[in-house]
Amino acid sequence: MTETRESRRRCFCGCGEGVTGGWFAQGHDVTAAAALRAVEELRLPHQLVAAGFGPECSVVEAAVREAGWVRCPMCAHVGASATHTCAAGTPADDRSPAAPEPLGSAAPSLAESGPAQGRLLPKADDPTWEAVPLHLRQQLRGHAHDLVSPARGPLAARENRPLLSAVRAASRMRMTGAHWQLLLTTGRESFGSPRSQRAQLLYAVLEQVAAQHTVRATGTSADPPHG
Repeated sequence: MTETRESRRRCFCGCGEGVTGGWFAQGHDVTAAAALRAVEELRLPHQLVAAGFGPECSVVEAAVREAGWVRCPMCAHVGASATHTCAAGTPADDRSPAAPEPLGSAAPSLAESGPAQGRLLPKADDPTWEAVPLHLRQQLRGHAHDLVSPARGPLAARENRPLLSAVRAASRMRMTGAHWQLLLTTGRESFGSPRSQRAQLLYAVLEQVAAQHTVRATGTSADPPHG
């Protein structure tokens, strides 16, 4: 009698045992799932190290700085959204006014460099950042895409990785207030060489955003020169 395709199937855990009517021998799916988790746990440290993270450089802190992650002031939660249920069972949005303020909710800060130099920047979670006009976002997207395809010069330096992440976010039009703050306080030289037209075009759009969406601090003179 001809052996069917199904009867020739071997267990997907790799044990070599033949199975019929399924993918695993009895109980082997549980073993395979546990083994897969163990292998992935071993791979994760290598992946973190390859990306420049590890015990001395927290990937979570990088997500807070570069990807708009937030810390809950009530517990140890860190994530992409501030809305969650704290360990104490109290929704983060219902926190007491006396509790410490979440990251990014400090008062507007004075920019000491970059396109917004001498201006007061809204806090990172201020809705002002969501009101940047679409045409400026689109202009920034195009210039940002050009600047990181591929990233070169100063922008490709390891120490400028947070800035590169912010420019990439701009190229996808997925900006957070933290991204805006970083871009608007970074000097022209960090985006590219003085002769880089791509860097200059992006910087010019950032200057427009700074002029329209920030407040000049009292006691300052005219806008600083570009660069």
